[in-house]
Amino acid sequence: MRRQSAEPGKLGSVTSSPFGTSLLITGPEALLAQRIVAQTKAAALAAHPEADVNEISADQLEDAMLAEVIGGSLFTEYIIAVIDDVGACPPAAVDQLLAAALAPPPELCLILVHPGGMKGKGLIDKLKKGKVRTETVTAPKAWELPKFVAEEARRHHVRIGQDATGELVSAVGHDLRSLASAVSQLASDAESGEIDAAMVKRYFAGRAEVTSFAVADAVMGGNPSLALERLRWALGTGAAPVLVTSAMASAFRGMGRYLEAQGLRMSDADLARQLGIPPWKIKDYAKSSRIWQTGAVAEAMQLIATADAAVKGAATDADYALEHMVLGVLRLRRR
Repeated sequence: MRRQSAEPGKLGSVTSSPFGTSLLITGPEALLAQRIVAQTKAAALAAHPEADVNEISADQLEDAMLAEVIGGSLFTEYIIAVIDDVGACPPAAVDQLLAAALAPPPELCLILVHPGGMKGKGLIDKLKKGKVRTETVTAPKAWELPKFVAEEARRHHVRIGQDATGELVSAVGHDLRSLASAVSQLASDAESGEIDAAMVKRYFAGRAEVTSFAVADAVMGGNPSLALERLRWALGTGAAPVLVTSAMASAFRGMGRYLEAQGLRMSDADLARQLGIPPWKIKDYAKSSRIWQTGAVAEAMQLIATADAAVKGAATDADYALEHMVLGVLRLRRR
């Protein structure tokens, strides 16, 4: 069976006969992994509603536990076994688990979840080599997030415009679970069946004000008073200083790439994909590019790197280091 990958907001395909199959879900994006697990369980229960569902973390598979998890019971022969963090499987149970995954009995639907990384890599490699069907769930790129938000809106049977998706990503950030929760909240109150930018701002304006990305946006826009106000508000509400320098670095790297690409003839969507940013960010960069030159961006990156080292331990006052960075970068803008 060929390996498949799950795109943000999309679940991988599930075979028509869930029993007698095994599935490996691997990758760091927990929300998408959980949805594939839920979809697979639902398909299996639709086929055999009487099936037992056994869920366990692999580190608990000591002694004869695996046999109990994947074996039948007195009440039903069909078993749906979900084994989380499969890389933590005890060495004594690895061979038995591998045998079950490579040749699952007809009454077993086996779902193995691996969060990615090197833990249990030997077992994961053997599962893949043995052609166990694999779904890979990776964190989406920044430019894919609006698409995820739009697909979440469709899941809730509401519409959402491009401006609104951009506002929501800017306000909530890049965490898929937080974005999904935000769309669910908005959808429940979208009486017209549509989520617009004004609705997003009404619900999440306060949250957007304190994000590190909002600080970077104010600096990029060349607004000293707003940048300092947002910085102090963010720090006052517990934002980690390192997130501010990270957001600044991301914003100015993007601006540098945008300035270098200005001579290219591309649509906004293609340019966003090449730069690795959401399409709605292109308009922001286009507007801000009037006050930033390539040399100034390079100097800004040096100031940001210095501040990043400071907040990671090179300075005693991280708040002062961030204010110094913000003001220093703003002095580089074209007036």
